[in-house]
Amino acid sequence: MAVAQAAPEVLAQYLARVEWHVPLVCDPQRTAYTALGLERTGWWTFFRPRVLIGYFRGMLRGYGVKRPYRGEDLLQLGGDFLISRERRVLFAYRSADPTDRPTVTELLRQLPSAKPISHDRSSDTSAD
Repeated sequence: MAVAQAAPEVLAQYLARVEWHVPLVCDPQRTAYTALGLERTGWWTFFRPRVLIGYFRGMLRGYGVKRPYRGEDLLQLGGDFLISRERRVLFAYRSADPTDRPTVTELLRQLPSAKPISHDRSSDTSAD
């Protein structure tokens, strides 16, 4: 599941344009962000070389600069969490800056039931 800080009507407009393969839920008050210990950053973070390089790489991959949507907190940092059915946090990765995310391989490695990842692209049926 992915959690967005968007209001329900903003998220509905987004989902009308973009297909997601996982459930996407709203958290406009950022309650989950707070509960999971996700912090806000300062504007100066966007000028760190690592962040600038990360955004530049994204632009080279075709990601354009977008206007913030209504209610979006640009300073809110994200994170990636693996939570068991029993609601136990199995893995927590709190981003240090807007471009700091673990790879899918790193996330899968944390799953107790994960099968080894094949590096043979011909057998890869997942979307990138």
